[in-house]
Amino acid sequence: MKLPCYLVRDLLPLYKDEVCEQETAADVKEHLDDCPDCRHLWETMQDTAPLEGEVVQAREQEQTAALRRVKSTQRKKRVLTVLATLLVVILLGGGGLGVYFHADETYLEYPQESILSVGEGPISEQWRIKGKGIVLKLDPAQLASIQWSQVLNTPKGDVMVFTLGRSQWDVWTHAQWSDDSYEILLYTEAMDGAAAMERLKEVYYLPYSKFESWVDSESQLVPEDAILLWQRDAQ
Repeated sequence: MKLPCYLVRDLLPLYKDEVCEQETAADVKEHLDDCPDCRHLWETMQDTAPLEGEVVQAREQEQTAALRRVKSTQRKKRVLTVLATLLVVILLGGGGLGVYFHADETYLEYPQESILSVGEGPISEQWRIKGKGIVLKLDPAQLASIQWSQVLNTPKGDVMVFTLGRSQWDVWTHAQWSDDSYEILLYTEAMDGAAAMERLKEVYYLPYSKFESWVDSESQLVPEDAILLWQRDAQ
């Protein structure tokens, strides 16, 4: 049976994929052998159809491009993760420094029992200066420093008032002196003069918690909360 051109053109895709019935395929082939126009269309379809190797290559190229996009995304995620980690470390480091500076500048009460002695006598060899002085000895397990001292002129003579402080950071870290006892020179002949040493009659310790309110009052009287540690008349 001879097929018309319009029907053959509709059947060409099926003929190409070899899914036609054998009789239909034979009729299409017969028509192509006799019809130049349909044969030209068939040859065009054959020429423009991509080869299997080209299809595979195209798919591989697309897979490679997709893999590159995935790797690029993962790389960006890793970079962002590293940057986020660095930011956290910086913030924590900054916060840690803030805690340190705050603790280092926050002073606590120094326990009176850690003051071992206050007395007048020769200055020990650990100091470069010589002569006599008023020496304060502290417990080496309780790190502290003189926060403030003042000599008051009273009717009984010169009186020294001093305040000790230990920082919150030193308490947290259990900081200690390396020596068996730690000496602080409150007054010395070499620095203050022998006459000033003779005029000094008493030494008082003022707890740190009482220090600021007394200093702010600008009082020239011995604070009520001061603790007498040394008196010349008692020597």
